[in-house]
Amino acid sequence: MQQLKIFKLNSPQLQRSKTIRVFLPIDYEINPSKRFEVIYMHDGQNLFDPETSSFGNHWRIPETLNEFQQSNELEGKIVIGIDCSNGLKRLDEYSPWMNHEIGKHFNENRPAGGEAFDYLKFIVETVKPTIDLTFRTKPDKEHTTIAGSSMGGLVSLVAGFLYPDIFSKVGAFSPSIWFAKDDFYSFIKENVSKVKLRIYLDIGTDEGDTTESKIKSVQDAIELNDLLLSNGQISEQLKFIIDQNAKHNEIAWASRFPGFIRWIG
Repeated sequence: MQQLKIFKLNSPQLQRSKTIRVFLPIDYEINPSKRFEVIYMHDGQNLFDPETSSFGNHWRIPETLNEFQQSNELEGKIVIGIDCSNGLKRLDEYSPWMNHEIGKHFNENRPAGGEAFDYLKFIVETVKPTIDLTFRTKPDKEHTTIAGSSMGGLVSLVAGFLYPDIFSKVGAFSPSIWFAKDDFYSFIKENVSKVKLRIYLDIGTDEGDTTESKIKSVQDAIELNDLLLSNGQISEQLKFIIDQNAKHNEIAWASRFPGFIRWIG
């Protein structure tokens, strides 16, 4: 069985097309009446195949999920990977708020951010209905997760609080809290007490180019964990991991992905 299916999907919300990658469980065709839980993930090109990954390493999602199924540890899951746009457009799509300094790192004289609400509408209004019509999903929120890393971790948290009727579980791997920290924290404070989410949050201690930036990344993640708890997140529904010596890359996220899958069930 071909476990990975790839197609283009037009986004009226973003005025561009996006590549969608659908990973199917090993028993998808064997059990034609069975329905499956779904995980929606960002940076889809980095999830399933090192040949398509931006930096030569992938999340090893096929290897991990197939192993779980073959050992009868967990039921299979459908994973939807949405490819990112290039350069600053990725940052535009993954943050609702602007960062006015980041453009210079891409040799562009403009701020980045501001399109995430439209990007999330694309997922909720276009991607999810297409997936639910095309594949045998369990479409209710209890069986729907959204997850990602870095800026994808940030936008996954936004999605969970913005659409709690769609997503009940969130995976935020090494979220880029720094990008628009004040706006993000205001959003968290305003919304965390209103909804019940199962949240996975993590960070590595070697994420950054300098000692200062590495320490700051960990401090930000600890601060976010504390902010969630102090504003109403139920502690039993929040898992926070500090991964010693882990970097900000697909190798680290792949190593933590099995623990995330076990925790969301």
